[in-house]
Amino acid sequence: MTSPRLEIAVQDTAGARIAREHGADRVELCQGLGLGGLTPSQGLIEACVAEGIGVHPLIRPRGGGFSYSPLETEAMLIDIRRAVAAGARGVVIGAVCAGDAGLDSSVLSTLIAAARETAADTEITVHRCVDVLLGAGADPAQLVGQLIGLGVDRVLSSGGASTAGRGIGVLHLMHEAADGRLQIQAGGGVRLEDIPALLRLDGIHLSARTSVSTGASGPGGGESAYDATSPELVAAAAAALVAPGRAANPDASTISDSDVSRAT
Repeated sequence: MTSPRLEIAVQDTAGARIAREHGADRVELCQGLGLGGLTPSQGLIEACVAEGIGVHPLIRPRGGGFSYSPLETEAMLIDIRRAVAAGARGVVIGAVCAGDAGLDSSVLSTLIAAARETAADTEITVHRCVDVLLGAGADPAQLVGQLIGLGVDRVLSSGGASTAGRGIGVLHLMHEAADGRLQIQAGGGVRLEDIPALLRLDGIHLSARTSVSTGASGPGGGESAYDATSPELVAAAAAALVAPGRAANPDASTISDSDVSRAT
């Protein structure tokens, strides 16, 4: 059995370098991880691509829900074209209909077309907007079928649960329904000790964050610390994928966030 791919959510160039050096296969690049992830700047995308790891920028213009106006959709199209032209290996997208009534196939199709018109081999990941739908009772197999029909390569999900560990049953149902046509990637509250139970899936996603204090905040207030990518957590996750018995790590009990309103 092939080990799942390891994807690390990062928000700076240092994070991309750490991910590459410590065993990750790719990165999801975003800004504002504390907000659930937002579209990164063009400069950040270019700098991370130069690090030599597959970069998949998150395309999300704002926090909150995942239903987008025509103006927001147009902004996402611009971001997608520029990201792919800059060398991004793929993009991470998502959109649901108003009232969380289902996937917004119209918006998703438009975003996917923009990516693949820029580079035909662009990988498409749909983010955790699917967990909002699964949590509201959407049928996992039907959702998988819709994603396959749209031409999506990969879906990031906790199975609609608060954490991927708690949603593992639904994740396995999604994996069976996909039957190799769609990669199922576990994400959301992933713990190192969860990894052995997730090895049947196609990918594991986590942020591997640690808090770094910067001392006093500026005169306008704000945070006095920021999140950075931990080399130790990335290495531990990579080791757990190839040697599940190493998964226990008391310093890394929770290594990703679980709120289903998050994209990453």
